[in-house]
Amino acid sequence: MKKSERGLLGDIKVTGLLLCVLASFVVIYAFPPPPAGAGLNGNLKYGLDLVGGSSLQLKLEGRLVRINASANASEVASFLSEALDTEVTYFNTTDGGTYEYEIRKSVTKERLSEVLAEINGSIAKKPNGEDFFEEAVTPATRDETRRIIETKINMLGLASTTIRTVGNNLMIIDLAGIDIQTAKKIVGKPGKFEIRIQTNGTAGAVREGARLAEIENFTAHVVYGSEGIESRSVATIPTREGAGAGASEETAPWGASFRLKEKGAVALQEAAKKYNLTSNPTEEFLREHALAMLLDDVVIYNGTLRPELAADLGEKPVYSLVALTGTGDEGLKRARELIIHLKAGVLPVNVEIIGSGEVPAYLGARFKVGALAAGLLALLAVTGVVFLRYRERKIVLPMFFTLLSEVVLILGFAAVIGWQLDLPSIAGIIAVIGTGVDQLVIITDEVLAGGRSSARMYRKRIDFAFGIIFASATTTIVAMLALAFMALGTLRGFAIVTIVGLLFGIFVTRPAYARVVEWII
Repeated sequence: MKKSERGLLGDIKVTGLLLCVLASFVVIYAFPPPPAGAGLNGNLKYGLDLVGGSSLQLKLEGRLVRINASANASEVASFLSEALDTEVTYFNTTDGGTYEYEIRKSVTKERLSEVLAEINGSIAKKPNGEDFFEEAVTPATRDETRRIIETKINMLGLASTTIRTVGNNLMIIDLAGIDIQTAKKIVGKPGKFEIRIQTNGTAGAVREGARLAEIENFTAHVVYGSEGIESRSVATIPTREGAGAGASEETAPWGASFRLKEKGAVALQEAAKKYNLTSNPTEEFLREHALAMLLDDVVIYNGTLRPELAADLGEKPVYSLVALTGTGDEGLKRARELIIHLKAGVLPVNVEIIGSGEVPAYLGARFKVGALAAGLLALLAVTGVVFLRYRERKIVLPMFFTLLSEVVLILGFAAVIGWQLDLPSIAGIIAVIGTGVDQLVIITDEVLAGGRSSARMYRKRIDFAFGIIFASATTTIVAMLALAFMALGTLRGFAIVTIVGLLFGIFVTRPAYARVVEWII
């Protein structure tokens, strides 16, 4: 069989492989620009089992129930909301005319039955006689909860984070590089956000970290965050108050700017008037009447109104505010944390941490080295076995670089979609190397079995080899799809990497290798 005059680089299959490898290096190391200090990691992201971190399993507290009652759905929802002190929503089911209620709180079946008895209502029955009462929330509530938690995590700059939902009331969050206590603090914080005003006492009586029970006697409620703060108006980046106007960049205090809704602005004005902040806007008096922000009944911020702001409140509501947090790095850090609480909003339901796990950073680093070593050893081992079989470098080297290029393509794909590489993903890459060498051996054996022959006979043998390869890859992909669509994150990573590797193999690397073998033989 005559070699093509164009050479290997003139073949579209080989050129396609080279371009794909080049594109993989570009997305890993060039575009988008990798984070500072990324080094050889480039844009690759690693899971918590390779860099250390924490995993939390959350349960969304809520109930889905159908109710038999003479009152209409709106009246039932309003009654339950007041009786259970929580938000209750209702929606029409696919049954037609039947309403289902979502109680955004953990409540027992017995307690709900007691409350419904007051309006001569009861929990509806399923066709099998069981009560229509489930520990679950609606998909909309689940997705909203996930969105709020994602907003909070993203604003902290935690890029190596994944959130998976399991069913309608379970959520699994992996935070790479974050210890377990910080992870619990980050995820568990979004809750009831409240603004209160100090009514009496001395300056400094309201301190950060104090619980509501400690300050309730000398503070008064102003407004809840969900009612009074426009979360979309909260500045994403901390601002510096007074910089360039009498204060340098170093001495200007940091702050979080936000805007009040109509209800919030009016409530703040009424509170300022009620407790005489507008009639006596002196700095000493204002320090004795601080504004406090509470998250889950814990003070996270307290500050005083400026005299000019207090005077303005005597005439009209004020909508735009800046909460100052201090100077320097500590002030910047506090401003960022406050922005997160203001912007992320309140979770529609409470969450309970029902499970957690942690991989220490040093152990994650050892896992990463071990995983890298395992991958390289697998590649070298299969290459060595192939060399013992064929005893020819002109066959073994193309096979080695074909397998290596396949690994590069998988890593490039992971960088493009932001996939976190974890131990199951590395196992998937090793599995791809194993199946890949099998398929390359099939191609090589078919080519060598016929010796030198015409191009027509060569194509026929290659087609036969690819028939076997396609059948093998198809059965493996079908088996892996079952794992990929299961709600098991660990197995999903292994399955997806295996599927992607097989697809790259049968459509990119195998055709190029067949062309290289043809050129060599």
